[in-house]
Amino acid sequence: MQIAYCLNTSTIRNSGLNVQEKIKITAQAGYQGIELWINEIEDYLKKGGTLPKLKETLDQNSIKLPNLIAFPQWAHPDKSIRAKALEEAKKVFEMGKALDSTYVAAPPMGITEMVDLPLENIAEYYKDLMNAVKDTGVTPLLEFWGHSKKLGSLKEAIQVMKLVGESKVVLLADIFHSAKTEGSFELLAELKGSQLGLLHVNDYPYADDIRQLKDSQRVYPGDGVAPLGKIYETLKRIGYSGVFSLELFNEEYEKSGAENVVKTGLAKMKQVFK
Repeated sequence: MQIAYCLNTSTIRNSGLNVQEKIKITAQAGYQGIELWINEIEDYLKKGGTLPKLKETLDQNSIKLPNLIAFPQWAHPDKSIRAKALEEAKKVFEMGKALDSTYVAAPPMGITEMVDLPLENIAEYYKDLMNAVKDTGVTPLLEFWGHSKKLGSLKEAIQVMKLVGESKVVLLADIFHSAKTEGSFELLAELKGSQLGLLHVNDYPYADDIRQLKDSQRVYPGDGVAPLGKIYETLKRIGYSGVFSLELFNEEYEKSGAENVVKTGLAKMKQVFK
């Protein structure tokens, strides 16, 4: 199993670095990929940057962009909100195309409190998203959030995937979000490796109720209680060949400096997934 290591820039979001600087230190640390957030790209463009120049920075540093992080409300039941979200998505996916991104994340933004929203509806809305961006050649990644009351678990994500058509949907899984939803780790074994496009890697401390933990409490892989060894073995069994992307939101770590964080994070991942 060949592993491609990636950094999600949430991990160094408070570093004060611009997007080009984040790309450079990530590449220098030894990562093969970087996940950028749409807001940092937009900030870069507002200050006079261009997408061709940003693509050049990625190429010069020999680093790939497997996934963009964006939040169009593609699953919102309000038709006008959803229509606006699809227009927003088209722009984001075109941006992904310009940067040669494989995927753009599609989380349950805007519906996290909508417990009564049927999964059948979400599946139809996802079809609309896929259709809206199909000409870009960039694939949406169906993402579940552990704190969400709808599309909050791998179980629900798989149900949506089946409703849409299994061969058409690729999932994004996150260790922290999976831990918040009972059974998500076990359900990984029911996937084909090709149905999982990217894994957000992190760990978490022991808690009597893990659902009360916040994103800011994520820790380096191996420094918490997540069953990372079992997860890795499951991924090998199903033939996963995607990206392992470090996604933390730990401000305490960032006090040591961005370079230390990216280097430490990569070393921790390699130790866990050796």
